[in-house]
Amino acid sequence: MHCTRIAPEFLHAALDFIGCDKSGAHIMGKKGEIWLFYLQGLRPEQLHILKQELLSVGGDLATPREAILSQNPPYNALLIATKSQLERVIAKCKIQPFGLKLLSQILRNHLRHTIESTPQSSTESTMDSHQSSRLDSPIIMPIINLTPDSFYAPSRHDSARAIESITTLIEQGATLIDIGAASARPGSALLDSATEIARLREVCEFIKHENLHKRAQFSIDTYNAKTAAFALESGFSLINDVSALGDSGMIDVIRDFHADVILMHTRGTPENMSTLTDYAHLISEIDEFFARKLELLESNNAGEVILDIGFGFAKNTAQNLALIQHLAHFKHFGKRLLVGASQKSSIGEILGDPDRERLSGTLSLHLLALQAGADIIRAHHFAEHCDMLKVFRAMGQASMYAL
Repeated sequence: MHCTRIAPEFLHAALDFIGCDKSGAHIMGKKGEIWLFYLQGLRPEQLHILKQELLSVGGDLATPREAILSQNPPYNALLIATKSQLERVIAKCKIQPFGLKLLSQILRNHLRHTIESTPQSSTESTMDSHQSSRLDSPIIMPIINLTPDSFYAPSRHDSARAIESITTLIEQGATLIDIGAASARPGSALLDSATEIARLREVCEFIKHENLHKRAQFSIDTYNAKTAAFALESGFSLINDVSALGDSGMIDVIRDFHADVILMHTRGTPENMSTLTDYAHLISEIDEFFARKLELLESNNAGEVILDIGFGFAKNTAQNLALIQHLAHFKHFGKRLLVGASQKSSIGEILGDPDRERLSGTLSLHLLALQAGADIIRAHHFAEHCDMLKVFRAMGQASMYAL
């Protein structure tokens, strides 16, 4: 007899490999997926009922020592359960008082939107519609900056270089390209739309004239509504607004064009965001931000909405890392998730040298983001990230036969 430990992410592949019946594999899969939820601010009655219900199905609730005698409430706790156990607890909590019905709804939303166990792959190099880019996930979104002052100097383009880069990126297989003409680096002042449009004009005319929107989807990185409208008229279809609808006219543009939107979490403006990193509950506050903005977008004819955790925007290094570690939390919205950590200062801080080249750190963080459930990686180095993505896909498709 031989015994080999299997990584949890290969549970479904292993069940298939041993020839498990499909209905049986579905049941076994639920028993093999461990889910953890950090619960904050539980009242004694909530904690004790939840503990009892979890134990009754084979799960558990890790609680602080003083909770045994109901001392010093409220409490923080860790819910531990398999997917199968969690489904039963959700049903039990649904009929319980003391706010546990709301908890059951929250947990059900998390179960409804889970990370795919095996990354998808695609060999298509062209696209006739934006739908194909939505189905092929995860993907790399390369960056082109038509700015003289972007924080990462090698990403700065003039019009001629930008046109050359766009052509090359499409030839290399890029299906989603992000183009901007205003820097959002920490400390930068806001730029007027007239200056942005002047920087973008030649590139936008090239995209429109060559019908490049039939080969790739183009994202306009702007916080100005007039700039967004100009780009959308030129064949762009996605608005990447780092101000999260800060311009009152942006929602009108989104509605009129039925535009897709990248909704990024931030606070303040690039000029002052580095001073706005105090959060009482980081993930909960971002949850509330996304929920509020999504309601506004969905009531105004927005197309697809992609969520961006806003790595480096009004967040310190520890907060940035925590958001990547717990990225799967945001899957409960049922939206694609974008992470853009490319070349950012947190990487320099981690490496202990702010002036060091950050490509290796960028690739490391982005690989971890993919493992945590990212669907889109926004990056400066497209070719290197494509190589990283090939490795990620290969790991997801690795055969059990090799054992």
